Amino acid sequence: VGSAAASAAASRLSSPEASSRVSSAVSNLVSSGPTNSAALSNTISNVVSQISSSNPGLSGCDVLVQALLEVVSALIHILGSSSIGQVNYGSAGQATQIV
Repeated sequence: VGSAAASAAASRLSSPEASSRVSSAVSNLVSSGPTNSAALSNTISNVVSQISSSNPGLSGCDVLVQALLEVVSALIHILGSSSIGQVNYGSAGQATQIV
């Protein structure tokens, strides 16, 4: 992905539409619970679909970059709003199954 595509996607993050999609992604991910391994892929799929339908001029690559930035923004918001207790380092490898 070129730097121009990444820069354009980052600038689109400030749009009201992107903000709404990020809020929706946060809601979907949190309400799905931590053990729903399909939640992340479903959220990415939903965001891709919404971006594609509202931005018909974007290439598939641009849509994917935009969607991933929005989903990462949602995940950062969730982590920033979470209260994390003791971390079980032994089971960290299981996180790869979710992703």
